[in-house]
Amino acid sequence: MNYSKQFGVKPGSKVDLAKVDASFKDKHESHEHALPEIEQYSQRLHDLQYLMYAEGKRSLLICLQGRDAAG
Repeated sequence: MNYSKQFGVKPGSKVDLAKVDASFKDKHESHEHALPEIEQYSQRLHDLQYLMYAEGKRSLLICLQGRDAAG
């Protein structure tokens, strides 16, 4: 699945969270089932963050929003 197409927000567009399925799980039945993939993406984000830090030219702010008690 291409998550950026499903959940990405184009600049200047508006988000209607009521249209987003809060129970969406894709292929994972539980957090434990998804953990290997989460760890893989976490490591990739860590590596990319280090490259940006080492370059010393750019800044990045990522805002994540969870519905209800997303934790």
